[in-house]
Amino acid sequence: MSSSGDSSLLTFLNGDTSGENPILNAANPVQWGRLGKAIGTSAIATVVAGVTDFISAGADAFVSIFGGFAGFIEGWEEPLGAGGRPTVDSPGVIEVTLGAVGSAYSSAFQFSTANFGILSLPINVAIVLASVYVLSVGLRSAASRFAGGG
Repeated sequence: MSSSGDSSLLTFLNGDTSGENPILNAANPVQWGRLGKAIGTSAIATVVAGVTDFISAGADAFVSIFGGFAGFIEGWEEPLGAGGRPTVDSPGVIEVTLGAVGSAYSSAFQFSTANFGILSLPINVAIVLASVYVLSVGLRSAASRFAGGG
């Protein structure tokens, strides 16, 4: 079955002919030790890849949650077209709240200016001082509630 040219191939595959460290043993071509190492290494690599994916998913969830919270507070961009461009800015809680407070003061000042003329300046100052007083009383009562008071 083997021809005379096969002996050099077997000598190459078996390394030295004394049998020490052959690449392939012609009598038993499966090297169980190396096969076991390959299977063990594959199992370890699979576990490492799974742990890496789990950590990556956890980090992505963390970033997504806090990114969404930041978008809720600051505002975000909404795509108008199919490709994501152009976009429109959507206001966040800060912009909506400060915008509402600013427009309320603006409307109150315009009303007092239109109806009271020169007396609108003291009325506008009174509006601002009353707002600051209400805010300070509210913050004080909230602080006492958070600190455990009644």
